[in-house]
Amino acid sequence: MDANKTAFNLKTLENTAAALRRNRFEAQVHATGEGAAAAVLALAAGGKRVGLGGSMTVEALGLPGKLAAAGCAVVTHKPGMAPQERREVWLAAQAADLYLASPQAVTLDGKLVFVDANGNRGAAVIYGPRKIVLIAGVNKLARDQEAGLWRARNVAAIANNLRLKKDNPCVRTGRCEDCASPARICNAVTLLWKKPSQSDVLVLLVNEELGY
Repeated sequence: MDANKTAFNLKTLENTAAALRRNRFEAQVHATGEGAAAAVLALAAGGKRVGLGGSMTVEALGLPGKLAAAGCAVVTHKPGMAPQERREVWLAAQAADLYLASPQAVTLDGKLVFVDANGNRGAAVIYGPRKIVLIAGVNKLARDQEAGLWRARNVAAIANNLRLKKDNPCVRTGRCEDCASPARICNAVTLLWKKPSQSDVLVLLVNEELGY
């Protein structure tokens, strides 16, 4: 990336981190994904139980494998799980020592936007895990809540529909159609305007494009 663009993005991330802190979130800025991954591994040290929210950002950083190699118990759902088993895994992840996820958008005034199919991630980022770590690349920044919701529906959701091979209208049109499809993955919206008072939330902002 052009050095001037990198410097500009870094300043924007620093300003966003300051806004997150004003909203009572803990926030860090990392120049690289490698640095963010190292911060997560330090928090997980000692073989902690780590819940995962199905994040492509977490996957891009190689954290599932790194955490397992570090002796952590990684709790996450997998393809092909029966509904009851999946539910039990979701509940176990929500009670973990550390929970990792990524919002679809982080607004410049320090709000976090999540859109989910089932709401298990939305539940976990509000309350449950002892510590919640939310990782977002610079591509997740949005001007405000409206722009963040637009990004979640028209960028992240469509990319995830393609990844999951869902035959939903947005895949064909390239934009959110607010559909009624049984396979719809945009059913629940979670907006964190401020840090929930009983939750410990750390946001890691990364000066790289990560996830959707």
